[in-house]
Amino acid sequence: MKMSKKLNCPECKNNIELEKEYSEGDVVECPFCGIELEVVGKNEDGSLRVEIIEEEK
Repeated sequence: MKMSKKLNCPECKNNIELEKEYSEGDVVECPFCGIELEVVGKNEDGSLRVEIIEEEK
């Protein structure tokens, strides 16, 4: 049975359901606020660590 991965958006604080496996360097877009997050690693519990991608102005 495949576990559904979740990610907490650091911008809007909503839980994002991840449809596939992500690895370091992948980009995830939050469906709630539209911000782009880069996967920077995994925590010990298997959850993803992400950082907000700063857009160039």
